[in-house]
Amino acid sequence: MRLNPMMVISPIRKDIKIKSDDDYFAYPAISASQIKTYDKSPYEFWRTSPFNPEKQPDAETDALVFGGLTHCLLLEPKEVQNRYVIADFGQSRRNKKHEAIKAENPGKIVINQDEWNHATAMLANLRSHPEVKKIATGATAELPIIWHNQENDVDCKAKIDAIKRTNQGIVLIDYKTSSDIDSVIKWPEKLQYPLQAVHYCEAVREKYGEYPIEFVFIIQSNKPGYEDVIAVCNIEQETFEAAQDIWASHLYNISHKIKAFEETKDKHIFAAYPERVYMRYSNWYLNRGND
Repeated sequence: MRLNPMMVISPIRKDIKIKSDDDYFAYPAISASQIKTYDKSPYEFWRTSPFNPEKQPDAETDALVFGGLTHCLLLEPKEVQNRYVIADFGQSRRNKKHEAIKAENPGKIVINQDEWNHATAMLANLRSHPEVKKIATGATAELPIIWHNQENDVDCKAKIDAIKRTNQGIVLIDYKTSSDIDSVIKWPEKLQYPLQAVHYCEAVREKYGEYPIEFVFIIQSNKPGYEDVIAVCNIEQETFEAAQDIWASHLYNISHKIKAFEETKDKHIFAAYPERVYMRYSNWYLNRGND
């Protein structure tokens, strides 16, 4: 996973000022999440893409809020008090009490006591895990990276969890939570973490001029009572190389579809069913009763 010295380094977009997560998510550039979404379908990519002028604001779900809280506790603990307030808002975020608490605490994210207790229990288990301690010691939170991919003439962006410089080179660290760690490891194509690893490695190559020597996922169970279930995971080399090819293909297709939309304003470019399709009985149905 070392840098090929013949590879072209694209310019970092130093003119773009990212002051908050909202700024980062709103900036129209290709992220790892968008690459992974495109792998599912161009339609789903466009529906959630900042390039889409009709994109709807993301809903504040319990999962997104909790994921942000665990990341903040682990990677930016000094920011927790600035970002979060603990309050009892009932069983759902979709009620007037929750909205009233948000109005009283502008700029802050409202969490309840159960969410706080669960997140801090997860953090305690992470801090006591020997392999996590070894990997995370000396790592620092990385600022967002935005660069212009010259080959496809499109801006890209990445928000890496943590970066660690060793005597051997750069190590990247990404923290994930999951209710089913086994399936994440056994079927990496399900959530496409390999594509994310490639995208983040490309971002670091663009910024620092060297390819990371290692990418590490720290995956922790988010099921209450199972906070001690933690996997430290690398991407197998053959899978990583396949993901590099898929990433390059997706980036090429995305950039060309975006340019086509900018020229024509035709949303059909990202249609869920761009061509005529046919219904066909399954072989099982056609052969039923013949056994």
